[in-house]
Amino acid sequence: MKKIIFTIALMLVSCVMVNAATATTTSTSTTNWDSAAALNRVNTIGNKIVKANGIGQTITFKVSNEADVNAYANINKEVYVYRGLLEYVTNDDELAGVISHELGHILNGHCAKQGVLNTGVNILANATARVTGNTLAAGVGQQLATSKLSRKDEFEADITGVDLMTKAGYNPLAMISVLNKICGNYIDI
Repeated sequence: MKKIIFTIALMLVSCVMVNAATATTTSTSTTNWDSAAALNRVNTIGNKIVKANGIGQTITFKVSNEADVNAYANINKEVYVYRGLLEYVTNDDELAGVISHELGHILNGHCAKQGVLNTGVNILANATARVTGNTLAAGVGQQLATSKLSRKDEFEADITGVDLMTKAGYNPLAMISVLNKICGNYIDI
């Protein structure tokens, strides 16, 4: 029942992080950025989630001094959290929601699948552009091929993230709260 409620709630905020390119940008500038403290905070939360869920993979957590409100996971099993996001979240539960979402991408194989898909689509798009001379159509084809997969993967990462953060003792409602904020709906739950 809990999964159904979270699924419905997450569907209502389906404007969630479709990909890194759609992330919100913050205009705040910080003169006292402490990357060591930020990295410690991200590592503490990330490692708590990994340990509580018995994740046997080595995951590396990193912070970046970027103003964007963003985080991402990559094929090297690294989770990057930007300074802008760290300034944006209001508590550790919200940060745990974002980190859990990114871990969901790693655990569900989205990063690896996206890398393979992008390589294949790029080869096909380049070949199509050479044969037809139409680079615009090839580019549109690339976007269409990857966007549907991205939405499905984002939703799957959200559901996995809720499970991960709950098992680690974080409030899963915080994921809904942070996703609402990122979408521009400032509803704290």
